[in-house]
Amino acid sequence: MHAKELVKLNNKKREQLNKKNLADYEEMLTYIRGNFNKSEQQTEEILMELLDHLLDAQGEGKTAKEVFGNDLKSYCDELIMEIPKEKKSINFIFIIYLVLNLIGLIGMFLGVSNFILYKFAGIGAKELQFPLGSGILTIIIDFLLLAAFVYLVILWINGSLFKINKSKRWIEFLQIWLMSTAFIGLTIAVLHFMPAFGKSLSIPHLVIAACAAILYLASIILNKKYRITK
Repeated sequence: MHAKELVKLNNKKREQLNKKNLADYEEMLTYIRGNFNKSEQQTEEILMELLDHLLDAQGEGKTAKEVFGNDLKSYCDELIMEIPKEKKSINFIFIIYLVLNLIGLIGMFLGVSNFILYKFAGIGAKELQFPLGSGILTIIIDFLLLAAFVYLVILWINGSLFKINKSKRWIEFLQIWLMSTAFIGLTIAVLHFMPAFGKSLSIPHLVIAACAAILYLASIILNKKYRITK
């Protein structure tokens, strides 16, 4: 069974767990899935085995900690060590998909919105003008910032799991809000303080939207072929 089909089956079968076992299992699931460098197929197969084992034990009146031990984090760490790493080719395809998808969505939004603002409200310019060198460097830095932000969020999520005394909701919200604000602020700062260098280009807004649509379509085709998200 494909990893994506296992995810759907897991979501459905988890509904059979009682409240306590569901809470413990979902922490294990989140922690194990948080290791993105591991094989997705092997990860989902192990998670399904854990779920089936827990459902059988629950039928006998047992809890997750009675089945897997009181230290669920250490148990998960042992399982993670046994999961092989994802193939480099799959990771590369996933990165290409994200880049195409993100650039496509942002490009379509900016191209269409800027065209409408200029055409019907007289706001902005007829074409997008930007220096090629600083434009490329800005995109690279923004993607690095995004990667760092995602990595920090994963660390934060994993650090919040398996705690006896859970943090209050408002504290968790404040923490994620601060990280998000820092990411957005740094992204804006790069755009604002980046010095202009390189050949200046002028591209009509609808051309940008059309090119972005092609990139977005390419990401959909890639997703359909390799089942990245489905």
